[in-house]
Amino acid sequence: MIYQTCTNRMKPFDRQNIAVIFGGRSAEHEISVITGLQAIQAIDSSYYQITPVYIAPNGKWYTGELLLNKSFYRRMTDSLHQIQEITLLPDPTIGGLVVKQSQKVIPVDVCFLATHGQFLEDGCLQGLLELADLPYTGCGVTASAMAMDKYKCKAFFKTWGIPVLPSLAVSKQLAKENLHRIKELLSQIPELSQYPLFVKPNHLGSSIGVSVAKDDPSLFISLAKAFQYDDLALIEPYLANMMEINVSVLDGDPPMVSVVEIPVSTDGKTLTYEDKYMRGGNKSKGRQREGMASLTRMINPPQLDPAIKQQALDFALKGFTALRCSGVVRFDFMFDKYSGILYFNELNPIPGSLAYYLWEKSEPPLLYTEVIQHLLERALLRKAEQRSLKRDLGFKALI
Repeated sequence: MIYQTCTNRMKPFDRQNIAVIFGGRSAEHEISVITGLQAIQAIDSSYYQITPVYIAPNGKWYTGELLLNKSFYRRMTDSLHQIQEITLLPDPTIGGLVVKQSQKVIPVDVCFLATHGQFLEDGCLQGLLELADLPYTGCGVTASAMAMDKYKCKAFFKTWGIPVLPSLAVSKQLAKENLHRIKELLSQIPELSQYPLFVKPNHLGSSIGVSVAKDDPSLFISLAKAFQYDDLALIEPYLANMMEINVSVLDGDPPMVSVVEIPVSTDGKTLTYEDKYMRGGNKSKGRQREGMASLTRMINPPQLDPAIKQQALDFALKGFTALRCSGVVRFDFMFDKYSGILYFNELNPIPGSLAYYLWEKSEPPLLYTEVIQHLLERALLRKAEQRSLKRDLGFKALI
């Protein structure tokens, strides 16, 4: 098959063509759309030509100007025929996206990832982009996969001296076969031998599928809830007097850390999906929800102990470097007010709203447009370094 470049999509004035990818086959689909549209609005269009790339819930890829309008997604099922279906092939000679109907190519200089959740943030999409030899923002395959596996990520950081809570990973298959075995395993871990316990999907974010188990019946109900979204659930101690502390890290030489934040839940306890994404919008007042940016939070709170604040920054930098992260990430910690210990909770390799709200308050402050510019430049630099490596040894063993 010979692919032709779309002449009407050539870059005017040598602007680089940025494919902003969002959506996807994930429970975090809607949040990804919000992040994607926020990024598109913030990209400096005088330097870049933007191609919105929407991955529908069924996994098909699309592009078109209609994707820039939020109202499109409210009537999406009836309007997909109005935009072009495209695909990304694992062929490094193509250099862009292929329009399925015409087989023409939309050239892409770099992909900007605004994707969340499974198949998108966990190394799957990154692997496809590596095969296609396209630069992309954010973490690479290994760091993405590790970050999205909460259990493995905690085990890894523990070896680097970053405190983590004890946990038990329970497979859906084990829960189907032997619920009593789960109780036995929990009893072997002192910190998990008593209720309440925290239960959540192992590979998901955005507080989806999380719950607190207070007894055996609610434990099994909580596991069933988590298994609606994942085939592996994580059980951890429930910290009754806990404070969440988050910090973002931005790729660089050296990496940079943002100010810290303390997110605020409606009930003063665990943050929910509604806390994170539903509280900032009010249709009756004409306000649009802004994803993670709409969460109630205390940014760089002066009342936070400077030693705890510094520990969060140090752990985040150490974790970022150890896992060889790139792009912009967000580290979420839990501070146990009883023990005075700061625990690593999870790493978001592509955080909601790309954590721009933390960088706007940092010193020096970085506007969202500047963060995006930095991410795109770093993506191109990493790809240039990768392409400089020697790959072709020629045919020797077969001769």
